[in-house]
Amino acid sequence: MKSLMKVFLLMAVTTGVLAADADTVFGNLDGQILATGAGRVLRLDAQGNVLWSFKGSNVSDIWMLPNGNVLFADNQAKEVDPKTNKIVWSYKSEFGKGGGVFGVQRLENGNTLVCENSTGRILEVDQDGKIVFELQMPFMEKGSHNNLRTCRKLKNGNYLVAFKAKKLVREYTPDGKVVQEIKTSNVAFTAVRLPDGNTVVGHIDGVSEFDRNSKVVWNFNAEDLPDGLKVGYFCGVHCLSNGNIVCGIYSIPVKEERGVALCEVTREKKLVWHYFKKGGDRVMMSALKLSADGKLLPGELWH
Repeated sequence: MKSLMKVFLLMAVTTGVLAADADTVFGNLDGQILATGAGRVLRLDAQGNVLWSFKGSNVSDIWMLPNGNVLFADNQAKEVDPKTNKIVWSYKSEFGKGGGVFGVQRLENGNTLVCENSTGRILEVDQDGKIVFELQMPFMEKGSHNNLRTCRKLKNGNYLVAFKAKKLVREYTPDGKVVQEIKTSNVAFTAVRLPDGNTVVGHIDGVSEFDRNSKVVWNFNAEDLPDGLKVGYFCGVHCLSNGNIVCGIYSIPVKEERGVALCEVTREKKLVWHYFKKGGDRVMMSALKLSADGKLLPGELWH
């Protein structure tokens, strides 16, 4: 038995795959997952094995870039090369009280969109770390933890911003004009604009789709989960081309043994798969579904 254990450990070290506990992925996960969790970013295979991880702080937003690097926000904005585990780009808020940076997005021109919670600013930062655009959000309290969560730059050049304490999502023009306002039932964490103009929002107590008039046309929440599965707070979302939605879940109750930390749901509210690791990874906030070989899915990314 001891010799078999040594062989198993040797295989794990040489392959870089850390074996999952029994039953960590339930259902049919047909790809890999890039996610935040337990003070780190990690890439999981379809069985829940950790293929790669990188230590972070309060990791709230994550992306895979076309070159394979990983961009994430953990009170700072960081880009890491998974091949070397070296940080190749970063931005740190000069005022970090309350949580500096909770949202990031790499833009087509190579700049990075930064959602700076500590100051309530939407920034575009170039590769040299210079701020090239700044938009101050309203009703902000400097140093509060409850200002902003994530933001996204849209194809039309506007900014889609999720406000925590105000429980709303707003679309702003670059000069600060409000184009649309969406009121959510709870804390707005992530907002994603779909090609048809609708907006999908992860708002702690569920995920909702709003039309152009800010009316709810679809919703998924804890009551839609089967078999008494327990869930924490719905945060990040990745909207797939088939209509399914991948969700990152934060703060599953510690005593629960049948929880949901990551999941994929259909528009018919069916659970395709969910991830739960007993004793760990209860603070997943952002998730991105990848192909079976760990690459970006083809087509536009709605995340």
